[in-house]
Amino acid sequence: MDLMAPPDRRKFQVQCDAGSQGRFEVGTDTLSVRVGQRMREGKEQEMWDSVNILCKEQPDGSLTVEVLVSHPDWEEAKTIAAIHSRPQESGTGTPSLNCDLQPSGPEGLHRASGAQ
Repeated sequence: MDLMAPPDRRKFQVQCDAGSQGRFEVGTDTLSVRVGQRMREGKEQEMWDSVNILCKEQPDGSLTVEVLVSHPDWEEAKTIAAIHSRPQESGTGTPSLNCDLQPSGPEGLHRASGAQ
């Protein structure tokens, strides 16, 4: 993980390396990334958005990166990680980063039938 000073006041940064298709890097105030993968549903193949990353500023000024996974057998996506930061707070000796790795939902994260 690179710890780099932000070049400006943007809140988030994403770097994407897509092999021979190219590279993308940008800083922004909000960010949404979807990762799709080819899967088979019956006899048909389709692209399924299995991972979503949502980045936004909260009303209290903190920043949140939320990672969700989804599967066709699930009723809704599961939050598997929420990473919070408070860049506006200074004067503490500890990093202002908090990671919540508890899966969402009453039953937590589970392997759905067919998921590997």
